Amino acid sequence: MTVEYRTVVGLKAQLSKFSGIISRSFKQPKRRLIKEMLYGIQASKDVKLSNISRTLKEEQCLIKTEDRLSRNLDDEDFTDSINREICRLGATKVTDDMVIAIDPGDIRKKYAKKMEFLGRVRGGSEGEIGEGYSLCKAVATDIESKKVIPLCCEAYSYGAEDFKSENAQILKVIDTIFEHLGDRGIHAHDRGGDRGVIYAKYLRRDKPQRFVIRLVGRDLMHQGRRRNCCELAKVLPTPYETALRGIKSDSLDDFQLCFDFG
Repeated sequence: MTVEYRTVVGLKAQLSKFSGIISRSFKQPKRRLIKEMLYGIQASKDVKLSNISRTLKEEQCLIKTEDRLSRNLDDEDFTDSINREICRLGATKVTDDMVIAIDPGDIRKKYAKKMEFLGRVRGGSEGEIGEGYSLCKAVATDIESKKVIPLCCEAYSYGAEDFKSENAQILKVIDTIFEHLGDRGIHAHDRGGDRGVIYAKYLRRDKPQRFVIRLVGRDLMHQGRRRNCCELAKVLPTPYETALRGIKSDSLDDFQLCFDFG
């Protein structure tokens, strides 16, 4: 038995176990599909169905395998169920003082022409407007150990028929985290989180939740006076500083979050 063969066998076993956990709420055909998709993406290092189908090496014609995958992917949305299972798994590793970064983002599709509901997005890394989809994702991290725990991620389009708003997408992620983690962790939002509906989400809870939001230019009350947050940041003592950097895969934009604790 070669080292390469043992590696492949081990990888298949791990993927089979993982796919079985995250797909447990689906019927058998969908569980098989999720297992095959995970293996095919890893083996082909691609998300095109034709290349995924080749890695499965079925005895039937390649086009029939591709049609079967396409048909099973098209008739049901797996997002919510898989996100709940991944968040449930990650919740067992999240401690009270971990930072939970909730970050809207985007995924660019530079060469796609006919994907459904393609919309205009601003690439976070390149700063350019292009075709793609918006993202809302959440990860938990222990700053001291630099361990990153994925909790949920969803791509959405402003042009989709069931799309409500970006606020609704962010609140949906927060609700998923509350469902599985309760009040554990410190929720952290970048400048995109400086909006009234998110403050209301946290401040109107019966049980307090620790959260940090990077302000854009909001006025705050300090010692009975109304002062701009940027002015306060320059004069208030901030002896502690921690930088958290999270690097995503090649297909997603990199993101960087910095928090100052005074």
